[in-house]
This record gives sequence, structure tokens and C-alpha cells, in this order.
Amino acid sequence: MGRSDGKLVKNIPAFDKIIPHIMNRRYDATNFAKVDFDMTNLQEFLRGLRAKGHNVGVMDAIITGHALMIKKMPELNRFVINKKIYQRNHVCVSFVTLKRREDEEVEETVVKVYIEPEDDLFSISKKIRELIRENEKPQAKNNMDNFIDRLMSLPLLPGFLVGLIKWADRRGILPKSIIKLSPFHTSLFISNLASIQMNYIYHHLYEFGTTSLFIALGMPSRETGVDGRAKRVMPFGVAMDERICKGATWTKALFEYKRLLENPERLLGESKAVLDD
Repeated sequence: MGRSDGKLVKNIPAFDKIIPHIMNRRYDATNFAKVDFDMTNLQEFLRGLRAKGHNVGVMDAIITGHALMIKKMPELNRFVINKKIYQRNHVCVSFVTLKRREDEEVEETVVKVYIEPEDDLFSISKKIRELIRENEKPQAKNNMDNFIDRLMSLPLLPGFLVGLIKWADRRGILPKSIIKLSPFHTSLFISNLASIQMNYIYHHLYEFGTTSLFIALGMPSRETGVDGRAKRVMPFGVAMDERICKGATWTKALFEYKRLLENPERLLGESKAVLDD
């Protein structure tokens, strides 16, 4: 029986196939990197869009950029489960959003946006805005929140049920409905720590689920470039599962990611985030 969220990758060298057996845990196969990108052009680009009535933010651009990266390098959308490498059959991004409770305390929740073949920067931005609006209300609970509430309300059973879910996931029989709402089954998990005045961190990759890439955005800082011009630099703390593709591919992806965000007109020029088979 195949997984509902991906297809087993077969046409890879034997050495790549054996790596998940050598490093059979995601935390054992995680590499970390820091990427600094000059967001000066991106901020000017977004201001220009807002002047034309498009409310597009930095996170929207980053998520769109990731979809375009997957278009160019489908290997970035792979994951490892039960020592096997799978190609994910969709693109989705999980991210943390904040909501203020009725007692004025701030609470976190995680939402997941699915990116379709016909999406572009503007439609992705609209999806993200709608998700944030739906989840920032004090009484709001998304499907994941409701599922966890039900799970934890069962006396003496949460540990058993969580173990059962993990077991089913490893064997590819986890129901599609759970995978759809789970933020841990995602192409990219991203956390904007700058929104709470924190710097970047190197976040771990979750052993549960299929997340192969986690990006934590840090506080931007003002720097002076070699040309003497002031620039605004945002650091990314990147955690990546080295088993899904070669190190050279990861290196190329990070450099391309940086170039894409520093030349944001490409987010429009490269058009739709069409998925490769």
C-alpha cells in the first residue's frame, strides 16, 4: 500500500538508498546553515505592490519563493519515512501564527497553506491572509487544534493514541484526513521569530511527520555593503534533512533562494508555481 501524500522514489543511486538506513532518524541526518539575505530590494518591491493595492508581505514572498524552488528542484520536496525516500505529491507550508485570547494573553497556533499549480504570489498571499484572519480571533480553533483537544480529552489514552498515529505514519497507513491537518506533514515549516523580536535559531526537525526543511527567520539588522550603501539584512536559520538530496543540491538551493529573494521581481517574472512530476 502506498502513502497518500507521496510516491516512493526508485530511480536513485544505491548509495543514496542506503543513507536512510545508516541515518535512520531525522535528527541524526539534520544539517544546519545560516543564510543572510539583503531584504532592501524586497521591501522596496513590496512597497510598490502595496501602492498598487496588493497587500503582500515578506512571509508571502518567502513562501512563494519556496514553491518556485520546488519547481526548479523537485528533490527539495522529498521526505524520508521508515528508511525510504518519497516524493511529496503536493506543496504545502506550515507556519506559526499568533492570536490574542480574551484575557489578552497571546497564544500560538500552527496553520498550513496548500499551494496549487495555478497559484502565484498574489493568490498565495491571499490564502495566507485568510488563514491568519481565521485563526487570530480569540475563539478561533482550527482543525488541528480541535483534533488535539479531542485527543487529549481521552483519559489515559493520549500516549497510546499518539504512539498509534506514529506507527501508522511509519507504515504509510495514516489516514489522509490526519495528514491534511497535521502541520508536521509539510514541505516547509517556517517560523517568523522576528515577529516576536527574536533572532534566528537553528530549529530541530520533527521526528514525527515528513518535514525535511525548517526555516526560522530572525530580526533584520542594518549593515553597510562593500559599495558603502546601507542595507537591511535578515538572517535565516535553516535545518535540512540531508538524506533527501545531495549536499550540492542543498548548496545550490540555498544560494538560489538568496538570489530569488534579493531579486524579488522574479517572484512575478517566473509566473506560476507549477509542480514538476
